[in-house]
Amino acid sequence: MTEVFELQSQYNRIKGVIITPDKEGKYPCVILSHGLVSSKESSKYIAVSEVFREAGIATCRFDYHGCGESTGRIEDTTLTIRIENLDCVTAYISGHRLIDPERIGILGSSFGGVTGLIKASRDKKIRCLSFWATPYTLKREKGNTISDIRFSDDIFDDFSRYDILAEAKNVSHALGIHGDMDEVVPYHEGITIFNSIKEPKRLEIIKGGDHILSHPDHRQRAIDLALEWFSGFLLHI
Repeated sequence: MTEVFELQSQYNRIKGVIITPDKEGKYPCVILSHGLVSSKESSKYIAVSEVFREAGIATCRFDYHGCGESTGRIEDTTLTIRIENLDCVTAYISGHRLIDPERIGILGSSFGGVTGLIKASRDKKIRCLSFWATPYTLKREKGNTISDIRFSDDIFDDFSRYDILAEAKNVSHALGIHGDMDEVVPYHEGITIFNSIKEPKRLEIIKGGDHILSHPDHRQRAIDLALEWFSGFLLHI
């Protein structure tokens, strides 16, 4: 089943979709936290939704501030705004009639991985996490440009207020995935985050993998690993 939703957050209107299996009862749910300039229509996350649905796990995809169908200017987005967006979505999912609020996880990539990591650090209702191609620094490039978008100073100033590695020390039950040919976030950043996280944890470095795991084999490997991880903590309890 596919259900579209819309929420009013402190900063913007958030649009999203919940994908649930075709069975009766309440399901575990993994919230998918997309990257800085991506959206809920990412082919990677659509594939995750389908694989998880078949396995009996619901997923929630949504557009962060300034992305996809959600309102807001992406040039003005910050990590603080996105954490607030994720808080709103998590609260909505936790109260949904088809979702078991005791079995919620987060899968996040890149900037969305940072957002998910902080959420998992601060909200113990998040049972498990997978972070893909995730940085703990945000380097200011010439002209404040990221992916050909000129961001305001706020995104860099705001990011610098967070100690990502300190947040990671409060996280466990986490699976890290990173390509060793990531052209955006060096894979050593993922390793450093992983080293700060508590057990149980796992890290997979995908040989030849780029930032978005564009090669079908690399992407499928990541999805398979994530399904195994979330199944272990959300289904087999």
